[in-house]
Amino acid sequence: MARTPTYSTPEGRATRERLIDAAKRAFAARGFRGTAIDVVAAEAGVTRQGLLHHFPSKVHLLVAVLEQRDLEDKALAEEVAATDVGFEGMMLAVLDHSVQRESLARLFTILSAESIDADHPAHAHFLDRYRQARAGFTEWIASAQAAGEIVDTIAPDQLAAVMIAVLDGLQMQQHLDDEPLAIEQTLAALLRTLRPA
Repeated sequence: MARTPTYSTPEGRATRERLIDAAKRAFAARGFRGTAIDVVAAEAGVTRQGLLHHFPSKVHLLVAVLEQRDLEDKALAEEVAATDVGFEGMMLAVLDHSVQRESLARLFTILSAESIDADHPAHAHFLDRYRQARAGFTEWIASAQAAGEIVDTIAPDQLAAVMIAVLDGLQMQQHLDDEPLAIEQTLAALLRTLRPA
């Protein structure tokens, strides 16, 4: 009888989740290139060989971290889309989702900056992710403009790029500063300026 792979057992799944959580914290603190696989293993309470059993390389671990974040973001988008919160409510929910997961948001900020380098293992991931985000935001904005929720003086694709830049930029400023910057209130104030007169 074939041996059941460790990662399909409850213990194996728990170990895998611990490794992903440890990798999130390590990548957020040190970046991808500054994080040694041995550090992640130690923080998760496993050996290097134990980590490599689940993730054959640091790149595989990075991909697992990014995939988990994408799944959580997709679930949020579907949840918000199923409600009737309107464009402003949707934007505030997206920011709140990131604020509530500070370590992941910090990780995203660091890795997206690092991945500007075309040789970075997450370069293609972030390139695709931003393209998909702009496409999704463009649809939301076009719908909001058609419904008269927000002004239509700027093209949906242009406003999508601006709103993503605002969300990322506000979070980066908050990560850099120890003092609260009231980024939710700042975003809400900006969104009010998009309401039709």
